Amino acid sequence: MIEGELAEALAERARRSTPRAASAVLRERVLEAAGRASSDVRLAVSLSENFPATLEALAAGEITSGHARVIDRVAGKPDYHSEEVILGAAKEAPADLLSRYALRWERAEVRDHTKYEQQRQDRQASMTQEPDGSWKFFAHVDYMAGRRASMAFAKMVEAFRREEKPDSKITYLQRNADAFVQLFTRDGPQRTAPASLLIISEYDVSTGELGQPRLDDGQPIPPEELERLIADADIYTAFADADGQPLWLGRSQRSASLAQRIVLAARDGGCIGCKAPSERCEAHHIKHWSDDGSTDIPNLAQLCPGCHHLVHDCNWQVCRDHGGRYRINAPPDPFPDHGTTTYQLAQHSPVLRN
Repeated sequence: MIEGELAEALAERARRSTPRAASAVLRERVLEAAGRASSDVRLAVSLSENFPATLEALAAGEITSGHARVIDRVAGKPDYHSEEVILGAAKEAPADLLSRYALRWERAEVRDHTKYEQQRQDRQASMTQEPDGSWKFFAHVDYMAGRRASMAFAKMVEAFRREEKPDSKITYLQRNADAFVQLFTRDGPQRTAPASLLIISEYDVSTGELGQPRLDDGQPIPPEELERLIADADIYTAFADADGQPLWLGRSQRSASLAQRIVLAARDGGCIGCKAPSERCEAHHIKHWSDDGSTDIPNLAQLCPGCHHLVHDCNWQVCRDHGGRYRINAPPDPFPDHGTTTYQLAQHSPVLRN
């Protein structure tokens, strides 16, 4: 509620003077950093001018500023749902989940790559030193560059994890920091193979051509990027029916093969719980391996470590929706008088499932 009142006040101050003046007031009275203050003012003005229902929901405490930033970024664009649809989902789901599911709201017919071109124009990166001498890094890049970086980062993190001693006290975030520095400087003990992107395309038998090339999360690949990537690509052929053609390993091995991980990435498009990228996911046995579950595609699903923990340790269940997509559901609420939990709402929301 306080965030909404502040946004309304900032928007009014910007109208009466200028956004820069409003930002300066915010820096002086709230002691925000210059970049954050400017961002808050831009958001407030945008909500006031373009998304009044979102500003009203923010002022009423129904959503957070995180939700508002997602709505400001995607609502009203021609390739996304309207403010009303996304705001309805925002009232039911955490902001990070809302942001990840925004990728799924793009209309399939949008293939002109204007989003990629705009992201290329908007790319930026910075390094700033903190008062105590430590450093912060920031980068905002297009989805193709970001996915390549994400793949390389995931491989380096895994390399660090494999070399850790059993009694290591290194945290997840500390390991990430070590992996990032080595990737950035190329100076360190770990070595990894080059990261690879999975490109999915349909083959038209009548024309003999490949069509609709895309990443496993559905992002279309620009022609210039496709031409560069395909020169050194390994080609895998897969034939799938409506349910997906399985690759069978039975009980011969526990870990999914490379071919199976490729099929899972193409089928699930990332974590089935939170849509984290495929490179950060593990192949989960729906019927657990310890319960004689097989290492077959119908019995596997992609889960990030966090969602994997929910399934194994918190009794969340993997299921398939009416469209045949895998997802995870929260267990029954042990305190029904307290109402439906946020995660239950998010998992059952038809907006989030589409």
